[in-house]
Amino acid sequence: MTLNTPPSWLQAGSYPAQYDRIIQQALYATTGIIGSSSLAVSANSPAGMSVRVASGWAAVVGTTTTDMGVYTFYNDALTTLTITTADPTNPRIDLVCATVRDAFYSGAFNDVIFQVIAGTPAGSPVAPALPANSISLATVAVGAAVTQINSGNITNTRVATTTNLNVGTIQSDPTSTVFMLMGA
Repeated sequence: MTLNTPPSWLQAGSYPAQYDRIIQQALYATTGIIGSSSLAVSANSPAGMSVRVASGWAAVVGTTTTDMGVYTFYNDALTTLTITTADPTNPRIDLVCATVRDAFYSGAFNDVIFQVIAGTPAGSPVAPALPANSISLATVAVGAAVTQINSGNITNTRVATTTNLNVGTIQSDPTSTVFMLMGA
């Protein structure tokens, strides 16, 4: 990679959004959730062929091409996702994930979506592959001919993001609204 110019936030400057995402990569080294309860997947209530994704934050390192940087996003409400009808004969494993879509690199959308990727029914099923620019949230065991998903069918696959910063804690200054990094 060569030196990116102009640097971010020059007065009256113009630069691509990729530069901001690369700067965020100085903070978030890996794809993951931000906060232990972020984007937890649970069974819907009442039970049926759906799951719920909790509110929360995540950071996703772009994987469509090199040097995409980190996309951060926030889900502000409980989101319900549909699980497709179970196979009558074989079980399958579905993947619940959040996927960043960036039209600059591929496709026509600029957003983040939650999706359930249905696995292939089989005697010994395996979870489908994680799409590019995605974070895995859970797998769902969909038994043969089931009509509802219960909490025991859901396996948490979320991982916490890691940081590139060498910090002990992040604390707010009690005399201002500025945050200070307390060294380790």
